[in-house]
Order: sequence, then C-alpha cells, then structure tokens
Amino acid sequence: MLQNCIKSLEPLVHTHDVLIHAMAVSDYTPVYMTGLETVAASSDMAEFLDKTNSESKISSQDDVQVLFLKKTPKIISQVKKWNPDIRLIGFKLLVDVSDEELLKTARASLIKNQAEIIVANDLTEISNQEHKAYLVGNDTVTRSQSKEEIAQLLYLHIHSP
Repeated sequence: MLQNCIKSLEPLVHTHDVLIHAMAVSDYTPVYMTGLETVAASSDMAEFLDKTNSESKISSQDDVQVLFLKKTPKIISQVKKWNPDIRLIGFKLLVDVSDEELLKTARASLIKNQAEIIVANDLTEISNQEHKAYLVGNDTVTRSQSKEEIAQLLYLHIHSP
C-alpha cells in the first residue's frame, strides 16, 4: 500500500506548486505474526524480522499472537527531495501533551521536512464542536479554534505573496 502511494504521489509532486500533506499513511507496517510461545522460546527476537507469514488466515491455535511491526518511511520527508521548490504544509497530531511539547515537535518537523507550515494539534483538543490547533511557521505561531479557521488560515497563507 505504501509503495503504491509513493509511486502515485512522486510524479504529482513534480507538477504541483503546493502540497498539503495531511497525515501519515501509516507509521508502521506488519512484518510477521506468530504465537507468544514461539516468541518466548526464541533466544533472538531479531530472527522474526526477516520472516513472513505465508498463511492468508491467522491461526486460531495459539491463545496469544505477537505482531512484529516495522517503521514505514515518512512520505513527507521525501517531498522536498522530489521537488525542492514545492510549498509544503504538514500536520502533526499528538495525544495529551503540553502546548510546549506540541510546538517543539511541530518545529522539529518543520525543520526536518523543510515545510512552510506545520499544523500541530492534540487529539484531546479535537471534538465535533472545536478543533484547536497551532499553525507553526519559521517565525510564526498562529492559534486556531476550528477546522474552518485552519482551512481559512492555510488558504490565506498559500495565496499570500
């Protein structure tokens, strides 16, 4: 799935001026799944990272299954490699963190991914009635209270000279 997404997105990045990268496809992808007893009997957990499941159905033989996951590459980190001139806007969602931690993480993402804006939000601050977020730029931080306000601020930023 991730490879298909990258294959579809990369050519588009070359032909567009702005990319709003709203979320990660997935932070992790499954590698291998096996029973807890098999894992407990192993002297080297790394052995499971090179295995793949050949069955199309999960075995119901074991009471407990262990799923090994590996981190997927961040698509947002590739965008500026594909097109250094594209205007990149990213999002960062954390859960139940202080405003300081949220802003620190957003600034790190801004720098790492060479983005113009990172929309930083905390899942605990999102409801049907409101969506609190910070739009973090190189030298700016703008607080918003709703999805509509986030969209309006992004629109104004993209269309400003």
